[in-house]
Amino acid sequence: MNIATVLITGLLALAVTGSAVATLTRQPAIVATVEAVGFPTAHLRVLGALKLAAALGLGLGLLWLPISVAAAAGLVAYFLAAVYLHIRARDNAIVPPTVFLALSVAALVLLVLVAR
Repeated sequence: MNIATVLITGLLALAVTGSAVATLTRQPAIVATVEAVGFPTAHLRVLGALKLAAALGLGLGLLWLPISVAAAAGLVAYFLAAVYLHIRARDNAIVPPTVFLALSVAALVLLVLVAR
């Protein structure tokens, strides 16, 4: 595995872990964002658990690559949905999920290239 893959995947894992903790602890900014895009706040635990599982998968993927590929693919799907919800709601706070999406795509591409 090359340095770029480890750095991007590690950065994504750290960022998603922070986001998962903020989601699971129902930080006011997260709750406000979820409400703004029209997603039920009752599902915040599920969202946080998905992010935490993906972060763990990215980390464990350093030991077994298919896990990190699956985790990165899951994050791409998750953040595509998040960006869609922001666009649909005409919410201006679209930059954070877009950055997470770009980082997830970069990690997925690098991980798939390494897996070849």
